[in-house]
Amino acid sequence: MKKYVLLSLLLAFSSSMFSQTKLSLEQQKQIIDRIDKAASGMKSMQCDFVQTKSMKLLKRDMQSKGVMYFKQPNLLRWQYTSPYDYIFILNNNKVGISSVKSSKTIDVQKNKMFRQITNIILKSITGGGLKSSTDFQVEIYNSSTGYFAKMYPKKKEVKQIYDVIEIYFNQELTMVSGVKMYEKTGDVTMVSLDNVRYNLSINEELFKIN
Repeated sequence: MKKYVLLSLLLAFSSSMFSQTKLSLEQQKQIIDRIDKAASGMKSMQCDFVQTKSMKLLKRDMQSKGVMYFKQPNLLRWQYTSPYDYIFILNNNKVGISSVKSSKTIDVQKNKMFRQITNIILKSITGGGLKSSTDFQVEIYNSSTGYFAKMYPKKKEVKQIYDVIEIYFNQELTMVSGVKMYEKTGDVTMVSLDNVRYNLSINEELFKIN
């Protein structure tokens, strides 16, 4: 009997820790307005990140770390530093991808899929675009750890890759703290942002594509 009571308490505690509540339409509008206002005031951003990928075919998660630099409107440097060196740079309509062994440049305007992916990345980093998103159906939830947005893809190209993308915000709703992507394959990628600093001066050489 005691074991049953203890198990019930543990289950109740676990449920409360991971509980989430969908906000009313009016509450969602208010939260999105606050997020959009904060995003519009963000001119630049830099941070560390930890990426954890859970794959159905592997028994253990894959974790990588790196640094990110962002500058409005569409300059981004996403650099993996561990366990491998890999750099993704977005500079307006060009994407540069480089590693120790190779490098290539992609014209985003000529690649519809890449255009959609880069659009998702930019929206995920700033949290902007939730207010009038034509690419996603957006729902706002509240949990024990704060607010987060669920973004359901509308575009066919994106729906082929993702079921839903979740964007998590800090308690003040001033910046993104993490992004979780659920893929059609069943794989899940979680990116947690740390040491976030914004509106600092960033050298544009970091966004140069060789």
